[in-house]
Amino acid sequence: MKIYNKIAAIVMVVFTMTSCAEDYLEVSPENVISEDNLDLEQLVVSAYSTLDYRYNTGEFRDNWPFDHAPTNWCFSDIRSGDAYKGGGGVGDNPGGGMHALEIHQVFPSSDNVYNLWRALYFSVFRVNSAIRAINDNPDFENAALRIAELKVLRAHFYFEAMKNFGSFVYIDENTPVDEVASIENSFDADYLWGKIEGDLNAAIPVLPETQPELGRINKLVAYAYLAKAKLFQGEWQDVITNADKVIAGPYRLVDDLEKLYSTPGYGNPENVFAIQYSIDDGSEFGNLDFGSLLNSPDSPSDDPNHPYLNGDDFDKPSQNIVNAFKVDANGLPLLDTYNNSDLEPRDTATPVDPRLDHSIGRPGITWKKWEPMPMQDNWNRDIATYGYYVRKKNQIDPYSDLRASGGFPWAKGALDWPIIKISDVMLWKAEAAIELNDTETGMTIINQIRNRAKNAPRVYDFNNPSVDAANYSIELYPTIGITQNYARKALRMERRLELHNEGHHFYDLVRWGEAANWINNYMLTESGKRSYYSGASFTAGRDEYLPIPQIEIDATGGVYKQRAGY
Repeated sequence: MKIYNKIAAIVMVVFTMTSCAEDYLEVSPENVISEDNLDLEQLVVSAYSTLDYRYNTGEFRDNWPFDHAPTNWCFSDIRSGDAYKGGGGVGDNPGGGMHALEIHQVFPSSDNVYNLWRALYFSVFRVNSAIRAINDNPDFENAALRIAELKVLRAHFYFEAMKNFGSFVYIDENTPVDEVASIENSFDADYLWGKIEGDLNAAIPVLPETQPELGRINKLVAYAYLAKAKLFQGEWQDVITNADKVIAGPYRLVDDLEKLYSTPGYGNPENVFAIQYSIDDGSEFGNLDFGSLLNSPDSPSDDPNHPYLNGDDFDKPSQNIVNAFKVDANGLPLLDTYNNSDLEPRDTATPVDPRLDHSIGRPGITWKKWEPMPMQDNWNRDIATYGYYVRKKNQIDPYSDLRASGGFPWAKGALDWPIIKISDVMLWKAEAAIELNDTETGMTIINQIRNRAKNAPRVYDFNNPSVDAANYSIELYPTIGITQNYARKALRMERRLELHNEGHHFYDLVRWGEAANWINNYMLTESGKRSYYSGASFTAGRDEYLPIPQIEIDATGGVYKQRAGY
């Protein structure tokens, strides 16, 4: 079955281009369409298709991005305490350096880092190529609209570069190819944010508030990115101004968290912008979330009673994030003490936020609506190294008719990946209000998020579906008489509870200025449970960002300069 009215990210149209010193521009594309015969609409769709970091170069790394996924699970989740790397032990390393990412011992030679850089510039190249082609065809009916969409896409990719590398080499449609290798990476944050915001501000007057095809960028998507850019720069009033425009739009918190994380299409009203996936679209497996291919639970001996069969069990929720779901007698998070003791894997008596069992698999707890069995211990590949918890969030309903297969590619199907959700935008506004000392507004918004979780259907007991699977408790914060410090702690905890393992927490820690202290404390505490953290450390001023890939520095003859500390 197809999902119609989507921008299906399957069209792989690329330009031939004069060779230059940049490695990512030297790759020879396959199935090239001549510039003289381009369908401009198809070319725009090919730029959208790069959101999932898959390209038709013929290289394995460019079609299977599970070591540099656009979901950022390997660059945020496992670097921030939301998740352990997982898989078959510390030596099981997609891309060669994933364990190094987890313990913050990344080198400029890392293939994971290079593959991310490469993917981002492949994407920028497609966007710039499409803009140039449209500019060269002034009679194209949708020229202004499509260029506006493309500029927001470019802002997205450069935003990803900014979050991960702390800077980027700015190239647009007007950059001569023979000058690309001579452009320095200046690390001037104000200039680079200005370029991102410039694309967004240029697009906003042109874009409509709604588009006829689900997945296309609209005005509110651009406002959301502008709010996020202001968030990362701490320009709080501008965050509120732009977030309000998105919040006033058609997006809403959906009612059922289980369906939000499981059912294709159910999250559409909540997703401001998402990577669109599909099946039965003419490609070998379907246009699937191959960046998250490794993250479904294991299935010993391909047990047919298992919901997915033979998953690789990466991106495993950490004990720390599980502990964060514990609540006090009032149903509120233990903001300062949640990690003082561990919630045991089979503990269903301790009161917890109900979002825990919607998003994290625990032994003995019902797995979505799977009938043969609840989650089992042996769904974990390496309990001794990584523990008992598996990723449940954003794994497709195993009974969905929009699932690609009962076997490989396991838990993949037409379940879209949310890049920006309305819950995220709401929490941006809440954070900005709190930083402006309007704690009442901030706490009121946080309560809206919590109220959805409070009223959503609960995970039911596997043997007795009429009762809850655990002792669930969630209540609302008071909104009056709250100090700014308390409100800030509540906001930061709520972002984690609502958005954990969605690729946000590491970047939040960095922009809050908390990364070094928080991650070092996390790894020190975890070293008593996970021995591979012993001796690991986060170096302030270095590890907030990834190194510039050495292969790119070499390709430019040293024009690019490495970040300090690498």
